[in-house]
Amino acid sequence: MAVLFAVSVIAGFLGALLGVGGGIFIVPALVLAFHLPIKIAVAASLVSVIATSNAGGSSYVEQHITNLRLGMFLEVATTIGALSGSVLALYLKEWVMLVLFTALLLYMAVSAYVTRYADDRRIAAGGYCQAQADNWSHRLRLNGSYHDHALNRQVDYVVTGSGIGTGIAYLAGMASGLLGVGGGVLKVSAMNRYMNVPMKAAVGTSKMMIGVTAAVGSILFYMAGLIHFFIVAPVALGTTVGATVGTWVMNRLRTVVLKRIFAALMFYLAYGMLAKAVAERFHLILPSLGS
Repeated sequence: MAVLFAVSVIAGFLGALLGVGGGIFIVPALVLAFHLPIKIAVAASLVSVIATSNAGGSSYVEQHITNLRLGMFLEVATTIGALSGSVLALYLKEWVMLVLFTALLLYMAVSAYVTRYADDRRIAAGGYCQAQADNWSHRLRLNGSYHDHALNRQVDYVVTGSGIGTGIAYLAGMASGLLGVGGGVLKVSAMNRYMNVPMKAAVGTSKMMIGVTAAVGSILFYMAGLIHFFIVAPVALGTTVGATVGTWVMNRLRTVVLKRIFAALMFYLAYGMLAKAVAERFHLILPSLGS
């Protein structure tokens, strides 16, 4: 229990730092280090995501980093996706879920590494406030601003690409219900890469959204009897503690540092999950994070 709590504190801290809810770290930890079936790990992760969203999301709102209008706009598609993913997760084989999780981790690692310098450069050049808002973004007034402590300046931005953002938000919801990750890994990337939202604003907005998304998926896992409270309790408490600290640290770090941490962790966990999938499907033993 103590080890599980400690791991969850770290996961909550990293999740708040990167806007991904902690599930992206909790699921691999429960599967690889504690040798739990992935469906039980996903169920526990979803409950922990709800807790960490409440702890971290409110702090980002108080710091005026969260874009509330944008979050509510994307949440509609994400919630529908979460229902779809949760139903699908109950029928998929475990090795298939492991492969899907590996692919998600690798995508996020490459995406974060390739764009690691983009935010600071665009903020310095004023690029985020010079974009042209699309029709939906203009009508719903999705534009926003926040104060970046690391750069000591006000950052204004114009939201674009609401169409592609909505599509990726649906996929993020599916990822949440299917893999227990809260969907933040895709939402942060979608907002940052395709909707002209700075990384920190994307993190804060995602943090608010993931709790709602995870709550939808966790209901179906509860009905299927996959939520084990002796696992959920230390995980939820630990991620809440970690998230509280992580939200204080995030706005004091440069974006390039956040993305480097994110990319390194994604590559590291992707290999461990792939090794587990190969062992499940082909009975080949590769070195893994739990070995």
